[in-house]
Amino acid sequence: MDKVNSVQELIERTAHMPLEKMRFFINEDRREPRCFGIYHDEALDRWVVYKNKGDGSRAVRYSGPDEAYAANELWMKLQSEIALRRPQKKGAPMPRAMKAVVIATVAVFVCLAGWLIWQNLHSPSRGYYYVDDQWYYYQNDWYWYDDGGWMIYDAPEGEWWEDGYYGETNAEFTNSGQGFEQSGYYEEPDSDSAVFDSWDAGDTDWSSDW
Repeated sequence: MDKVNSVQELIERTAHMPLEKMRFFINEDRREPRCFGIYHDEALDRWVVYKNKGDGSRAVRYSGPDEAYAANELWMKLQSEIALRRPQKKGAPMPRAMKAVVIATVAVFVCLAGWLIWQNLHSPSRGYYYVDDQWYYYQNDWYWYDDGGWMIYDAPEGEWWEDGYYGETNAEFTNSGQGFEQSGYYEEPDSDSAVFDSWDAGDTDWSSDW
């Protein structure tokens, strides 16, 4: 708002305001704590703009002959106090339907993450296994080594892998040149497999002067 140029103009601008409740006083030298004011010191012929602090001490913002400057100092302080006391507008609340969508999305994400973790903890990792003098390889399905070659192994229920025991994972295959990588079943691991394999392996006011 535009500046004021006199105490009379300050009075006119604030005529609709509850100045006493706001602790602002015009043309009054008040001495009680916690108030602002402006008055003319007749003895010294000067305008005084003051603030009485909570402890009763006084801070003088201006003391001099310039009425326009003095009146505007109190006017600006009044504006800042009004801005501080004005209720702040809150953002619009999220619609109930939107809240439900957000909650459902988070729930699905948590369930999916939990399922993936459970699957990962209860599934073998890609690699060689050596159990009871027999070589196996896991690559999405089980394969076993027999008679110098690799074959798909249909694991019946109750076998050791169904019980969560996968033997010696990532064992070093001892038959040189006949590893699973040389078989027709071998597939290069994709990025997702690499991530899961590494996971399995554990690679996871009033205090101022004015």
